[in-house]
Amino acid sequence: MNMMQSFNDTIDYLETVLDNEIDEKRVTQLSGYSYPMFSRLFSILTDVTLSEYLRSRRLTEAAMTVRDTEEKIIDIAFKYGYESSDSFGAAFKTFHGCTPSEVRNGKPFKLFSRARLALTIRGGKSMNITIQKKKACTVAGINEQNIHSSLCPRVWDKLYAKYSHDELARLGEGQSVGVCHDVENPSTINYMAGYIVADAEHAISMGLTF
Repeated sequence: MNMMQSFNDTIDYLETVLDNEIDEKRVTQLSGYSYPMFSRLFSILTDVTLSEYLRSRRLTEAAMTVRDTEEKIIDIAFKYGYESSDSFGAAFKTFHGCTPSEVRNGKPFKLFSRARLALTIRGGKSMNITIQKKKACTVAGINEQNIHSSLCPRVWDKLYAKYSHDELARLGEGQSVGVCHDVENPSTINYMAGYIVADAEHAISMGLTF
């Protein structure tokens, strides 16, 4: 529940600065994650990148401002981060399918609603489980032994508290993986939060384990 509240509080903040600069420190305070990590979490949860979401929300708010006010189009363009009326008009038409002037004259436009994280309950259905074989790879990260499975997210928190996604991504192809290994006690697991790496020596120099 805390994660849900933090996520929604962060979105609420971002909605207040659609026409201004984003304070990345404020995002960290509200979400508990660095701005790059929150962006990654957002894309995982919504299947939309945070930058694309913010662009769509800005163009939606811009269209509403065009429709509901007498502000000059060029002023609205500057307000929502565009350097010229031409660049604003091109982005506006690509997104809405019409020009700002047409919207001002009553033409309908596209609405992109704000994100909200909500609890849903899934289950009660049968699932087909498959086991897939992958090519051998090297994973480096932070490892915790004999923990309850509910504590796995904390291992990721520890990893990202010490390293940024960009730092870890440069070690290989940028793919993160969670590895459950050498399970002996049925009530606990050994878990690694890590990245597939191609440069093992660099990973060792960073203090990562394998």
